[in-house]
Amino acid sequence: MTFKLRGVLSVVAGLLSAVTVPAFAAGELMVTPATTRVVSQHDQRVTVKNMGDEPMYLSISVQKVTNPGITPEEKVALGDLERPGLIASPDKLTLGPNQSRQITLQSLMEVSQEELYRLYIVPVKSLTVDDAPKDKITAPLSVSIGYGVLVRHLPKPLKQHAAWRHRCEKGGITLESTGTIRSVFHDVTVGDGKPAQTIAVFPGTPQHFATKQLTLDAGDKPVTLTCE
Repeated sequence: MTFKLRGVLSVVAGLLSAVTVPAFAAGELMVTPATTRVVSQHDQRVTVKNMGDEPMYLSISVQKVTNPGITPEEKVALGDLERPGLIASPDKLTLGPNQSRQITLQSLMEVSQEELYRLYIVPVKSLTVDDAPKDKITAPLSVSIGYGVLVRHLPKPLKQHAAWRHRCEKGGITLESTGTIRSVFHDVTVGDGKPAQTIAVFPGTPQHFATKQLTLDAGDKPVTLTCE
């Protein structure tokens, strides 16, 4: 049984920060930007470019992050949402060598608070089987190597504001966004010897820390929160 390779490779969807993904020796995909914003009822564009010397076939999809700011992320496909906030067009692309195209992210509604999505761009490679038994059903197989562009779906500019508060509960400290967009905290330390970190707390998704004392920088100056 012999195999023919057609197309250009493809999954590990979800690498967040890389903007260049190698697709074996056949090609290399460049996507910019790695993070973008879509304001309510406005469009945004992401550029994809084939840096290789053979055609690339891209599969494009969007998933909503249902627990933004939390690791690991939980995501839902747009087809499983009753009212998706945005869509991507087109859902498939072919790129020739050194060719670039744009993917349009379209806001479908005005949102009252920030939502988070992932735009997945996956190079697809097919494996077809020759001389397969005639009583077997065969179909192209695909393996993919891609990543997800972070997409922030935001309210209109005049309705964007960041605010937060903390609560003492469950033996620890909970941070909660009370604004319409995320609050970003730098140099967050919990007093247990772990390295300082940067976290983002999104509206509707509070984050709890099992500690009595939390130090953070909310943009003005360092603040220490203490719960008895």
